[in-house]
Amino acid sequence: MGAFARMGAMRRVLAAAAALLVVGCKGTPNKPVEPVAQTETSAAAATTPTTTHAESGSGVRPHQEQQVVECVVRLPENADDESRVQALLDQANKEIERGQYAAAWTCADRAADILPTSVEAHHLRGAALAAQNRDSEAQMAYALALALDPDDPETLRAVADFYINGKGDRTRDALRLGLELAQRGSRRALARRRRNAPLAADLAVLEAQALNDLGRSDEALDRIDTALRLTPNRGDALHERGVALFDLSRFSDAKIAFERALAAQPQDAYTHQMLGLTLEQLGDHAGAEAELRRAIELAPNELSPPVLISVAEFQKEIDAVINSLPAERRARVKAIKVEVADLPDPTDLKAVQPPFPPTILGLYRGPVGRAPGPGDEPPSIVLYRKNLARAVKSRTELSEQIRDTLLHEIGHLEGLDEDDLRRRGME
Repeated sequence: MGAFARMGAMRRVLAAAAALLVVGCKGTPNKPVEPVAQTETSAAAATTPTTTHAESGSGVRPHQEQQVVECVVRLPENADDESRVQALLDQANKEIERGQYAAAWTCADRAADILPTSVEAHHLRGAALAAQNRDSEAQMAYALALALDPDDPETLRAVADFYINGKGDRTRDALRLGLELAQRGSRRALARRRRNAPLAADLAVLEAQALNDLGRSDEALDRIDTALRLTPNRGDALHERGVALFDLSRFSDAKIAFERALAAQPQDAYTHQMLGLTLEQLGDHAGAEAELRRAIELAPNELSPPVLISVAEFQKEIDAVINSLPAERRARVKAIKVEVADLPDPTDLKAVQPPFPPTILGLYRGPVGRAPGPGDEPPSIVLYRKNLARAVKSRTELSEQIRDTLLHEIGHLEGLDEDDLRRRGME
């Protein structure tokens, strides 16, 4: 059996500020700081380049000047470099807590100019850049921090969060990298003589998030239990516990976990969403609809109503994809049963261990990694109408996702396994 990827992860992302604990300056300050401006420009101006009028119509490459939001911090005239660095880093932390990421970046960047070996400066630069969607620059800043101290658990937590919960494409490799970093951070945090329970719990939750998204929810439960022992009744850990139980088809237990999570974080849209999906699996359709509506109300810019079309219209989409295939391939697909179902059958989910998550978009029933042969059960493909409707935000996206899901399952029919499909860009 082969299943197409489930819907995007539904969870509360760790706040950027929560991933930041100061790690202290290292090395010897060796460069004077420039005078720091006392006024702050708008955040919008921080990324607006300027060009000169004379250059705009010529063949000369325009001069570009990036405006920045200055770091507003007052320093005594006789402050030494170490004091200046610490003041800049303190201000960077304050700006991150206020959500002023452009100013935070300038503060941290100035600190890195004075003390290039400061792990904290590069750590904070990475956090501020990531919050501004400057991902490639954030990756470089985080890489510098880790190069300076590969075992600093605070930095490992921040970088793991970047790869596990980042706003960009969350590929399998990004999740694997985030998991490895979180696991290393957990080992280092536990090895410290003076334990930091919130830090260790953060890292355990990050491990669980990555494991859930990698389809290893049975392993995720162990890490969640660790987080809850360290910080009982923590909302995001309870949420992640619910996700793991939901993915393992333990719906009654998942319901309890999500209800406990909502007691701790009643306004969390993703917990309402997951509770709604859980209630749907338990047959409480009225309760499910109420929770799913509440989730959209709480996060209208992130969540949207499902793009649900009729079964007949859905079938037309399938037929159009099949009819677009080359003749030989089309004949192979038309020889098998291609079904439409609203949601996965529990029997299909439990045909593998650990089970397929209930949010899978499609399923191929038959041998995976080889073409069907004599003695095999007749192969078939099923696409899940409601799951596909919830995985997209527009009618165009729905058509694209139906096509991609069907072609993924056809790949299994033709003898390709999940790794073969991944190498072809068909995850």
